[in-house]
Amino acid sequence: MFARLAQRAIWGALVGALWAQNDLDAERWSQMNPQGSARALGMAGAFSALGGDPANLTQNPGGLGLFVRGGLWLSPALALPTTSTTYLSSGHDSRTQLSVPQFALVLHGRGGKAIPYWNFAFGYNQEGFFHQNSQASGFNERNSFTQSLAEQAEGIPDTLLGGTAALAYQNYFDLGAPLGTRGVIDATNTNPYQYQGVFSQGQVFQEITSQERGRLNTWSIGAGFSYQNKVYFGAALLIRSLSYSKTYRLREIDTQNRYNGSGGTTPADEVTFREKYTSTGSGVGLALGVLVEPVDFFRFGLSFTTGSRLRIQDEYNADLEFALDDGRRNSTTYAEPFQYTYRFSYPYRVSVGMAFLLGGKGAVSIEGDFLDYRNATFSSSDYSYDRENEAIEKQFSTAYNVRAGVEWLLTDQVSLRGGYAYYAPVRNPDGRLYYTDYRQPANLTSLAMQRQFITLGAGYRLDKFFVDVAYLYAMSAQKYLPYTLRNPAYAPAPVVVIQNRTHFIVTTLGLRF
Repeated sequence: MFARLAQRAIWGALVGALWAQNDLDAERWSQMNPQGSARALGMAGAFSALGGDPANLTQNPGGLGLFVRGGLWLSPALALPTTSTTYLSSGHDSRTQLSVPQFALVLHGRGGKAIPYWNFAFGYNQEGFFHQNSQASGFNERNSFTQSLAEQAEGIPDTLLGGTAALAYQNYFDLGAPLGTRGVIDATNTNPYQYQGVFSQGQVFQEITSQERGRLNTWSIGAGFSYQNKVYFGAALLIRSLSYSKTYRLREIDTQNRYNGSGGTTPADEVTFREKYTSTGSGVGLALGVLVEPVDFFRFGLSFTTGSRLRIQDEYNADLEFALDDGRRNSTTYAEPFQYTYRFSYPYRVSVGMAFLLGGKGAVSIEGDFLDYRNATFSSSDYSYDRENEAIEKQFSTAYNVRAGVEWLLTDQVSLRGGYAYYAPVRNPDGRLYYTDYRQPANLTSLAMQRQFITLGAGYRLDKFFVDVAYLYAMSAQKYLPYTLRNPAYAPAPVVVIQNRTHFIVTTLGLRF
């Protein structure tokens, strides 16, 4: 008991070493969505070769050279995400959220014979949308989260435990003779460096809830010009800002009274683990692009976007609650939230697109991105991320994103649009878990996630005013392990399967001048 009391002065200092960023963060920050005005989104964002839309600020700045007038764009949006979760049984959640994912200003100027005009643009795009609520529950016959906590502590003296293992070891009750002190995890009688979880045989009811909120925004300043109305060049400075938060809870309940104190066992009833973390950051990147129109009915676009280096600050806290059958409860938490600053480098992106102009009646556009997610890296002045970066290199892969869209003019003022986009998984297609850090908190390891978008749109244009509407149906699937286990006698933990279906409705109001 005295060792446990003395350890409380030490464990907070160990949190930093145990709460490091991981491949799950890298996966999240590396993803992006179709971008641009409602016109571009109605075509699934396939505007790298078409040009003449604010989407070109972040996709292919060469398309900025096609503007023949200045303009102002403002795009409010409504998002209706629905999440279905499977974990031993099923759960369901849906919410509604309003936002303004895009606005832009383009200033048009005229030049000379070789360079007939140039354009300067300023804009904002929402590249990433992190909004998810998931909940699931079920009876786990095989294992328990407390077994994972015991494995995290394995081989470490109790006076040197840190992170969630320390939370578990320090959460105990004095039950008197003959039981003594009993906690969420306890050292075994035969080996003080081995531990056992309070629900050591599984057979517990588990509830998992998670809520994510956040955005990855890009502020862009760019310019483009036309060379003899055949070749269009452009460049843009990209200033990215990140805001993200997540709360997570894993609750285990002895609904069958397997651990009710008979046979000398701890009269345990419930263990609840909660964690919350927030991430904020910013970084700078550069986009370069060219668009070529060799003939009147065909355009070709090529762009390169450098990897951005985000400076991110994380704040993390967790608590663990332990309840007995007689109603007594005990809670342990870190003395104060842990804060840490680090850098995350995006991989570069190469985009190639082509567009066919249908004689003034419409257009068909298709394009692709190449990304090497293995180039994503973490860095810090006071922590070596060699292990995390090695995990990224092993787990992540090269990927190809594809977008295709069509626009058809019903009249000179009215147009209809449609499109499809496929964003490949960040991770290796086989979804293997190459890397597991047992010193990390519970909600760690995810598997490959792909995303698809089906889009529709319509537009109405007058000389100085236009309005566009787009509908996007986004589909994604994700798997993760709520905790990790090494012992083959009861590993692995059940897999959580999350299916996201989000309906986006975006309206763009615009002026030309």
